[in-house]
Amino acid sequence: MQKNNILSMFILLNFCLTSISATVFTPLPTDISTKEGIYNHETPNLLRVDIKSIISNGVCIEDNYVGCTLNDVNNDTNGNDDFKPEVKIHFSADDFLNDGKTSNATIRLRGQTSRSYPLKSYRIKLDSKKKLWRDERKLQLNKHIGDSTRVKNKLSFDLMSTIPHLPSLRTQFVQLYIDNQNYGLFTHVENVGKEYLKKRGFDKNSNLYKAENFEFRLRAELDIDADGQPIDEKKFESILEIKRGKDSKKLIEMLTALENPDNDFKHDVMDKYFNSNNFLTWASVNTLMGNSDVKTSNFYIFNPKGKSTFYFLPWDYDQTWGSDWEESTLSSGSIPSKTYRVPHSLWVTKLGQRFLSQPNAIHQLQKAVEEIKNNYLTKNKIEAFTNSYHDIVFPLISQKPDFDFINFDKSTDELTLETYNNIYNSLPKAIERNYQTFLKDLESPMPFWLEKPVLNEEKITFNWDKSVDLQNDKVSYELEISTTPIFKFEDIKYSKKSIEKNHFSTPWMLPKGTYYYRVTARDDKNPQENWQQAFNEFNDKDLNRRIFGVKKFTIEQDGIVPQENSSEEVSNTDSNNESNHHGKSNNSVVGGVSIFFIILMILSFHILLSIERKKNDGGDRG
Repeated sequence: MQKNNILSMFILLNFCLTSISATVFTPLPTDISTKEGIYNHETPNLLRVDIKSIISNGVCIEDNYVGCTLNDVNNDTNGNDDFKPEVKIHFSADDFLNDGKTSNATIRLRGQTSRSYPLKSYRIKLDSKKKLWRDERKLQLNKHIGDSTRVKNKLSFDLMSTIPHLPSLRTQFVQLYIDNQNYGLFTHVENVGKEYLKKRGFDKNSNLYKAENFEFRLRAELDIDADGQPIDEKKFESILEIKRGKDSKKLIEMLTALENPDNDFKHDVMDKYFNSNNFLTWASVNTLMGNSDVKTSNFYIFNPKGKSTFYFLPWDYDQTWGSDWEESTLSSGSIPSKTYRVPHSLWVTKLGQRFLSQPNAIHQLQKAVEEIKNNYLTKNKIEAFTNSYHDIVFPLISQKPDFDFINFDKSTDELTLETYNNIYNSLPKAIERNYQTFLKDLESPMPFWLEKPVLNEEKITFNWDKSVDLQNDKVSYELEISTTPIFKFEDIKYSKKSIEKNHFSTPWMLPKGTYYYRVTARDDKNPQENWQQAFNEFNDKDLNRRIFGVKKFTIEQDGIVPQENSSEEVSNTDSNNESNHHGKSNNSVVGGVSIFFIILMILSFHILLSIERKKNDGGDRG
């Protein structure tokens, strides 16, 4: 892998040559930008960070962590409770010399699902508010164990640092030692907080929120008092975590305008409360980088103090690019469905729905994606970055502890490293693949939500949201019921094609028990290619994976006994779906029973006819 010693020159040349001539990104008074020199475009390097833990006598309980040890920190696998053990440490680094103090910082775990991984990610907070590391008080050292390449977050933010309208994050490769033990490769990702705002020339008291489950809708959890403070802070932060700011009245004002169907979207919402260049750039970057975990979380909303505009800020790109899928390292049911990809992932939010419902929105989005791809996310530019990382990353992931947790199982160490390099080298190809997927997805209907079915006497009714086709093509639905969430051929007990409305009722004729149903929306012009599933997901603990587009339900009574001459319509169907939805469904119970009786009658007739013939033959011979 060649070294790239002219990376900074390459980036500078890219800025000079890049010219966006289309009208999608026209200058706006509310455009957001950052100071020069925020991001380091020199050849990346590796910093050594040393931590010495300071152990004190005492207890290790909530709000009193004086006696906590590093083991207590590493065992803190529940990130949602109030017990957050931390340990006093002495922090030093290649660019942060020993200050002679016994302790100058604290360390705790960071992340949510990553806490359960054997290799942890850490947050280090310096005691001093003045003596900072690279103008930062908090270090976020991420192991990124879910990314086999260990470079996707840095690659994403380095690329974003060259793209206008979307402020990026500073990153740094780090080799961490704790108590003289090598903990391997980490990526420091800049904390989005007070220092982040100050470095970029923004007021430190601006409103800054981290999306946890934010659908851009008015929710009771977001209720505020007259001063703009949350009525219930814990409930509020289950939707939006408040990182900076003390007055959320502007947030509620924006959501109220967005929820009002009488408001003109462009004039009363987008132009007043958002910046279309920022929104389109954010959506385009997520499209091209294959960010599949950004529907209602993993982004920040920034509202500068004294302003009405809300900006998207990026966060968490270690599960992007999708190159791992080429090596079949994930089961098909684990690969995110269409509902996780732009434009469909936007539809889950009120903002996304209203934007995509505008007459020219899809063309506008497509043009923005093309401009970002052609000007900022070129194959040569990506290769320049990945080439500059390889000689830093490869030696560390080739040894313990990182080597033992690369996310694929190969028979030999040599084959594992070969597979790693194949995946790593495929990263520059991901942009074009994701772009082609985006173009294909544009023709599919929008996702929807499945509701819980209702059993009324002997009839069951299924309801779901209407699936909208942005090209105004007619959409029909296919309903299937299965005894398992993966809908194998032998498990599907009922299917119905060509349902025209977003609800369907049928007599319940199955035994009581637990079932799963799914609905596939199909564009009638090309139903095999242009289809969509529901937003609903089912977490299958037995298979240790998420199943997309499925809703579980339980029926407490046996169904009616089917009549032999029942006229209930059934169908065999081949559901072309990504989440293991490729098997043909069984006939319904009614159809199966009717066919059984018909076959039985035919066999009985042939047996009686044979007996009669034998009698006749015997009489003739006599």
